[in-house]
Amino acid sequence: MIWAMVVKGGPMMFPILAGSVLGLAIVFDRVVALLRVSEDEGQACLARVLQEVRQGRLAEALSATQGVEHPVAAVLRRGLEQWGLPLPAAERAMEQAAQQQVRHLERWLGGLASVITIEPMLGFLGTITGLIRAFMAWEAAGTRVTVSLLAAGIYEAMITTAAGLIIAIPLLAAYNALVSRIKRIAGRLADAANDLLELCARLQPKRERLDEAPLDTRVPAHA
Repeated sequence: MIWAMVVKGGPMMFPILAGSVLGLAIVFDRVVALLRVSEDEGQACLARVLQEVRQGRLAEALSATQGVEHPVAAVLRRGLEQWGLPLPAAERAMEQAAQQQVRHLERWLGGLASVITIEPMLGFLGTITGLIRAFMAWEAAGTRVTVSLLAAGIYEAMITTAAGLIIAIPLLAAYNALVSRIKRIAGRLADAANDLLELCARLQPKRERLDEAPLDTRVPAHA
């Protein structure tokens, strides 16, 4: 049944189906990537880092960011690596780290947006080619035209339009859900960076530059 509809949809059905496979692959890839981002893990990492920093254990705070899947760990790690430098420098470093993490989460979303835009257009193009085919059959048959002669073109017009919309609509819903989830994560990253910066500002009179810190608390430049 489905294959018969694909055949009746004409040649435009093949790029439409190819786009659906590509779109589903991107959605699956991004869903898997986002499922690895645990909110509980991120909150636990932030809480432990702030606790260690309050107690002056910078090396332990840096160690707390290791092995954590949530992007907040990378942002906090970048901030800790800038410990002892002016706060604007640490802020810029964490902002860059957050942008890198968000770009990683947004990977392939541009391609998914293109698929969502192109699928209905391919369907409408199939509508036009189907109607052209129907009118050409009508012209060739003249007064002997029958419904069966026009059916192939009409089938192509209707099926391609329906296929393009059937594919684009759920992909659009998935895209919006992915974007919304990434925005929430980006907000968590900004909040975590602000929390660390505020703590750094309160502890600023007690902070030491990395090259002046005792050996047992000195934070390595790179984890």
